Amino acid sequence: MEEVVLADPEEHLLGDLGRGKLEAEGVRIEAFAMNDFWANVAGGISKGGGVMGNMNLILSLDTAKMGLWEDGAFVFWGIGVYGRRPSEVVGDFQFTDSIDAPDSVEFYEGYYEHSFLDGSIDVLAGIHDFSLEFAILDYAYTLINSSFITPPTITQYPVSFYPTTGLGTRASLKFSDEIYGLVGAYDGEPATFDDYREKTWEISKRGGIYSIAEIGWLEDEKEKPHTKVALGAWFNSGTFTDSIGQEHTGNYGTYLLAERQLWQELEGQAQGLGMFLQVSQARNDRNTCPWYYGTGFSYTGLFPGRDEDVAAIGLADAFFSSNFKNYYDTDDASERVWEINYRMRVLSSTTITPDVQYVMNPYANPDTEDALIFYLRTEVAL
Repeated sequence: MEEVVLADPEEHLLGDLGRGKLEAEGVRIEAFAMNDFWANVAGGISKGGGVMGNMNLILSLDTAKMGLWEDGAFVFWGIGVYGRRPSEVVGDFQFTDSIDAPDSVEFYEGYYEHSFLDGSIDVLAGIHDFSLEFAILDYAYTLINSSFITPPTITQYPVSFYPTTGLGTRASLKFSDEIYGLVGAYDGEPATFDDYREKTWEISKRGGIYSIAEIGWLEDEKEKPHTKVALGAWFNSGTFTDSIGQEHTGNYGTYLLAERQLWQELEGQAQGLGMFLQVSQARNDRNTCPWYYGTGFSYTGLFPGRDEDVAAIGLADAFFSSNFKNYYDTDDASERVWEINYRMRVLSSTTITPDVQYVMNPYANPDTEDALIFYLRTEVAL
């Protein structure tokens, strides 16, 4: 089943607070805060800084522990987003901050999930963020830029992902110890393009259905180097207006992901060097970004005695469509971002991540200089 918990009960900043007893009865309560302190020191639309953050409260109900039925769970997730958005200062297409969003309080997720055949099949339905499960790479996930979380060809129009989610269903299938499949169908327009906070809460013919599927090979046994290769595709049946004002019906794209642990400090351990690769595409005639390439390296346990720390470097390259470049009269082919950071656990409940990103050709705007932005991300399980 989908994992939404950041820390074990004994690792909360505020202690147990009776959560251990509740969990024994099938009720799990998690709260965590993520805050990004940032400063754009050069280039972009303007110089400046601020804090971008969110607060999260998750309630999970295990139906077996509650004495109801086996293999089921209800999940309810509320989120509050606040702060100054870095994208409004940098002017980037690929958000340098993965939690960049307008101020809002959202009912982020609420679904029922059920497993069949000893976990070989798992199905959920309700309000769900598809980007928490599709197109995921472990070695890219500690980077802060949004493209390393989900390739931008997939998320350039409002669909069911952070922070505005909609109705949907997802099924995961385990064909063997290594081969898996994911399929999902979601509201194709859970919010308007102009205001992500304006939820529609209905599935319409115009909004359509957003369908996505992924098949992959995942080797995650401790005795072997971590390896993942995945191929995915998505299709949106709805009608929408693109970034230059043209209306279209139907949109689709594909993606290829790969990662591999290249070297282990000791056999069977997570410590060592890993590499990842992302390639994705979407229709050139109706998308701002028809091609994206991402790659990078991640090293777990770089320094002695810091076995859980992760150092990472990544390159994200989002290419702009010919229609977009002609309409805005720009020759810049792509927005390229370099990122390097170091994620470290400073308390059992808390991690911090110093991060620096260099954005080349922000949004292909010839009037915007390359931007240099610094981050300090804090993650706290409360």
